[in-house]
Amino acid sequence: MSHSQDFTANVHQALSLTNELLNHIEQFDLKKLMYRSPISDRIKFEPWGQEDMMGFKKWLDGIYNHAKLLEAMIASGIPPKDDPLPTVNNLITFWKIILTSTSPIVGIKMSMGGDKRLINGFGNGDLKNKSSNNKSFIKKDKSKKAISKEKQKEKEVWVDVISNGGREWIRIYSKKISHLLAEFREADSYINSDYDSDSTASSSTSRQPKTKSPIELDNTLIQTAKDLLRAASLVDRIPGGPIPKVTIYLTRIPSSPSGFNLNQENEDENEDDSGPDWPDDRIPLTFEKIREMGVELKFGDLSEIPLSKVKGPEIPLDSIPSLKLNLDITTLMGLCSDVLHYPLPLTKEEAAKRSLRPTNHLIGDSSKVLPRGRDGTGKGRNKGKQEQEELEAEDSKDEFSSDYELFKGQSQNSIELYRCILEEMERPFIEEFNQVIEDAWKDELKRRETERVPDINSLSENIEKNLRVKSNSPLKVEFWTTKEAAQYTYEALSSGPAHGHGLEQRRMRRLLGLEKGDFFEESRYKGKEGYLKDIKINIFDLDDDKEFKPQSVEQVLEDAQKRGKNYIDSFQTSSKANATSNDNGLTGDSLKEEEKTGFHHTLATITELFLNQYYNSLVNPSTDKQDNISKDEDDDVDLSLNPRIKHQNKFILSKQTSISTSGLPNFLQPRKLPTPPIAKISLPFPVVSLHSLNKGSLNGMTTIMMGTATLKEVWSQNLWRIRGWERGWYNWQGRENSQRERGYTSVIIFPYRVFGEGKRVRFEKGDYSYPTKDWWEINPQEEI
Repeated sequence: MSHSQDFTANVHQALSLTNELLNHIEQFDLKKLMYRSPISDRIKFEPWGQEDMMGFKKWLDGIYNHAKLLEAMIASGIPPKDDPLPTVNNLITFWKIILTSTSPIVGIKMSMGGDKRLINGFGNGDLKNKSSNNKSFIKKDKSKKAISKEKQKEKEVWVDVISNGGREWIRIYSKKISHLLAEFREADSYINSDYDSDSTASSSTSRQPKTKSPIELDNTLIQTAKDLLRAASLVDRIPGGPIPKVTIYLTRIPSSPSGFNLNQENEDENEDDSGPDWPDDRIPLTFEKIREMGVELKFGDLSEIPLSKVKGPEIPLDSIPSLKLNLDITTLMGLCSDVLHYPLPLTKEEAAKRSLRPTNHLIGDSSKVLPRGRDGTGKGRNKGKQEQEELEAEDSKDEFSSDYELFKGQSQNSIELYRCILEEMERPFIEEFNQVIEDAWKDELKRRETERVPDINSLSENIEKNLRVKSNSPLKVEFWTTKEAAQYTYEALSSGPAHGHGLEQRRMRRLLGLEKGDFFEESRYKGKEGYLKDIKINIFDLDDDKEFKPQSVEQVLEDAQKRGKNYIDSFQTSSKANATSNDNGLTGDSLKEEEKTGFHHTLATITELFLNQYYNSLVNPSTDKQDNISKDEDDDVDLSLNPRIKHQNKFILSKQTSISTSGLPNFLQPRKLPTPPIAKISLPFPVVSLHSLNKGSLNGMTTIMMGTATLKEVWSQNLWRIRGWERGWYNWQGRENSQRERGYTSVIIFPYRVFGEGKRVRFEKGDYSYPTKDWWEINPQEEI
């Protein structure tokens, strides 16, 4: 009579190992695994990045529950029937794989793709062509309701670790070789059975042997690879996100026969003198086939590395700003602001006198703070009651809460101007911006020193020369902006009386090259300009004359409609081309991808997508053209391959080009777009800001913004919050041993600055009227 093995001692060991694992997890800084975007927020001084790892808490709770189960086993005194150590060892291996995978880690033990998710609407668009190449694919169709939940569950694809920001899927295969060998034997038995049946049938009918087609190698490992690849190609991706790479971790199968323990696997111990062989040739053939499919194989359970030695990745060092700075529309206008150039007040009372109306000239209810509006007029536009209450609460609790009583009855513009003046008194923008540029240059010198270049002597001479920059020549810093930002700045500062003596307008003209002269004339920074001395703005996509020429509002809108029409006309052709190429969602990329951060890549793609949506919404194609396109269901263009077309099964730029505002993100909806009360503006502010973010990201530059308005809207979009993805990834190409990724800071956010000259001048004269469009039309425009 056989006796079962006593695993009581192993229970105590398993509990000890489980507690050691939990202690290691608790002491580990999970932020090291999460994504931090290359955004420098100089308002809140907090990182923009990943907030949690999907599935991690559930997995960790499972470990705690397992520890309680082991404690209960020990307390019961009943010997367990099964050895508890393998389960605990698997948990330890899993944690080690998480820590040694490429960060950022997006999710743990997640269901990704598979027919269950795709049938329920989680797929990546129109998959008509893909289904024809994969008969096992179940198309999303209402007629498929008969598919049982059990079959759907069988088709689910689980990913153990989603790493590299979503670009890599890792599946842990914990079965032994003996499992594969059992599959091979079962397959052989079917083949032999079929052969015997065929032989019997052929002997009774004909003596001519039949030619049998070779049997395709297949097993659970190969099928796992196929399922993962198929799911990876079908699930939604963030704009610019590639099809995830698939990695299978074989924790209990060695990479070579030398690591295969025949005794342990209960196989034949006979070996010849030539060294160990695989017990079945189909094992290395399986590895070869999977690698040919594009799947990476990793072997081992990492048991050779003590848990205490597994440190995980380090949090990347802060990114370095580029010396090619792309100025957002907010920065262009902020640079012209009176707040930056006019001598600062010495006290808060003097600041209030410049910006806030006296109690006998309030424009609103003196018992409460006016709700803020998107257009900066103080008039809420299409805001719900809850949102208004939240904004009022925010105003009353912020750093200026001691001045809350001062804000009652004041316009939102007055409140913002007062805040800007106080902030400028504490943190002068010109000085802070100069310091950022200086630090960027020093960091760039260090970067060049550490990177190997062909001509090291030339590099040394260059470094030595630039280190003497303060006593010799100024640093070479380039300032860029978009045509749209330049146009908007011109329009915003061409409204006459609202801008006092016209100094803000003059700075605008000189900044944009419309007038010769010193930008800092009559500025408190005259002679102290730093890197902004003789500032020259380069403008993207200018014509051959390289000079910015403002357009009329009507011309800008006409060009905008033309852009939408041109995109629609070329849409089907470009979609077809993209469907048969490795399109990453970017067009016109002027910088090699290895020189940019992953965030630059995705930000450029998503902003391009939103811009195309907006311009398409301006076009009203003919009814006939809409009907023809909507009825064309037989073309062979697979739109799902173009990440600019469909994400999360929402309409973006689908085959039906009956463009409407329904496909626009909320912040681009007409009812949400800000309407300045005075200036005649062609393109809405968010659209202009999208252009700035797009150009800066596309060219790997650092975009300088004042305030977070548009970036915050883009950041929160669902298209950038796709399951299994982060908003970017780290680019370690050529810097595997570095703590700083390739590429530069994507965006630097400074506190915003509003125009203040008009209000200051009028208030000095005792004029506390509120400028409106009617007021603007009544008062003749001053010469500017």
